Amino acid sequence: MKMGWRELIRMRQRFFLMAIVTTLIVLLILMISGLADGLAYDNGAVVRNLPIEQVALSKDAEGQLTRSFLERTDQPAATEALGVQNMVLEKQNGTKEDVTVFASPGDTRYGPRQLAKLKDGQVLVDTQYAKQNGTKVGDSFTDFRTKQTFEIVGTVTDGRYSHAPVVWMTLSTWDDWQQKMGTDYVSAFISGKPIKTTLATYTKQQIVEQVPGYAAEQNSFQMMRVALIVIGSLILTAFFYILTMQKMKQLGILKAIGIRTRTIGQGLVLQVFLLTVVSFSVSLLLTWTVGQLLPDDLPFRFEWTTSLLYGGLIIVTALLGGLIPLRALKKLEPADAMGGMTG
Repeated sequence: MKMGWRELIRMRQRFFLMAIVTTLIVLLILMISGLADGLAYDNGAVVRNLPIEQVALSKDAEGQLTRSFLERTDQPAATEALGVQNMVLEKQNGTKEDVTVFASPGDTRYGPRQLAKLKDGQVLVDTQYAKQNGTKVGDSFTDFRTKQTFEIVGTVTDGRYSHAPVVWMTLSTWDDWQQKMGTDYVSAFISGKPIKTTLATYTKQQIVEQVPGYAAEQNSFQMMRVALIVIGSLILTAFFYILTMQKMKQLGILKAIGIRTRTIGQGLVLQVFLLTVVSFSVSLLLTWTVGQLLPDDLPFRFEWTTSLLYGGLIIVTALLGGLIPLRALKKLEPADAMGGMTG
């Protein structure tokens, strides 16, 4: 161990450059993880924040709220009806935007408490959407299809679905809106307890995972993270392998004077461990700092659990890669390393 530590100090410039490269790789992995976690949360934030355990949908909906069409007569006991549908709203300045409508009873147990104060035709909008678009309480907008007008009377936090802003309304307003489209349905029945029904039931997490685009988005980010971990591990392995090969003569002398291969190997493993741990710690601090400085409308979410998980994977894979040069070190003959013997 002491030999490895002394070499780190004597060759600090070389190891410092390698630490910078490792830090940048780990930083990239953590930043991508933060973006993936942020997008995953943003994609189904409105569902994640509902205090529910189970959701009942029509069997052909395949877990997607906007594909489910249920009759109110199918409502199981101890559940609450939920309406979900996409809307193209037309603002007073003529611009059109896509939003997702969520509707709950005025006396809802699971939706925003502000719904109890809403009158027919009044709605709540996502706080971030209001900030980005200059929308304020008192403004109104029109549904592009039915030309029905709605008044904004408040805002809700974390109200996004499939990366689109969410508009909350009461079921009475929902019913008026649906009648103008010639329909009369709700999308789901929700409860804080397991639902006894013949309908298809899903957990809250399953509903989030079925949000359009969620799986493809997360799979893409997962491939990026795995690729970066492999690349980072290969870079560290190559660095320590080349470094070990360059000092074979010195290592041969050490073996010739009686220092065991195990002792030399412990020093090498110590170097790999310290380099990756320090690089990961610096990257973790930088990622957390960046997460605090980024604007709220950017879907970036720093998760300690995810960051520590990928940091641990990087350290483990780097240590495994660092063991590769030990094979060459074990086969090393002191005489060959010092120039060989003739005759």
